[in-house]
Amino acid sequence: MGALILSGGGSAEQNKKAHASFAEKLEQGKAVLYIPVAGDPERRPHEESFHYIKKCLKPHGISQLEMWTDFNGKSFVDLQRFAGVYISGGCSLKLRRLMYESGFDRVLLDFYKRGGVVFGQSAGALVFGKALSGGKEALNLVENYRIVCHYKSEDESETTLITKNESFQILAMEDGGSVLVSDSGIKKISGGIYTFEKGKKNIIE
Repeated sequence: MGALILSGGGSAEQNKKAHASFAEKLEQGKAVLYIPVAGDPERRPHEESFHYIKKCLKPHGISQLEMWTDFNGKSFVDLQRFAGVYISGGCSLKLRRLMYESGFDRVLLDFYKRGGVVFGQSAGALVFGKALSGGKEALNLVENYRIVCHYKSEDESETTLITKNESFQILAMEDGGSVLVSDSGIKKISGGIYTFEKGKKNIIE
């Protein structure tokens, strides 16, 4: 298996540790693939998002990036030339639909299972949980957890209640919260990270 780094969202400053962890795991000499398609290009053009992420990753030694805005026809052969994949935020349901319709979900899973490094932020993190809003199936790479991003303390009562009445677990990340998922399990990188199960909240240190 590879390495999966998930961020609950937030600013470049809040994600410094997560970006550093991503950079540490990348094979040198290869480019990183950036995927912005969860975002709304009418509100923020993909090129603008690409420019922003370049600025975020450059201090960590990542200078070679390529952007894809269309998954159709993409195969593992296309993906394996990259050191890692960075998926940014927006609408998780849109991202899931585009991945599933094109078959890119299987390509990405193959990349990860063969040792690839993947970074998911906000909506880009949600698709790696067990399910999305409305029960839509997701990639389920995080020990059967549903993922919540942009978590705030005022969400605690509702989140606790959900897990008390239903049979699933939640991994919640604040803005600036991030985790590393690997064969060793879930490890906190930065920020506020919590799990909810059977109506109980646990703080991940």
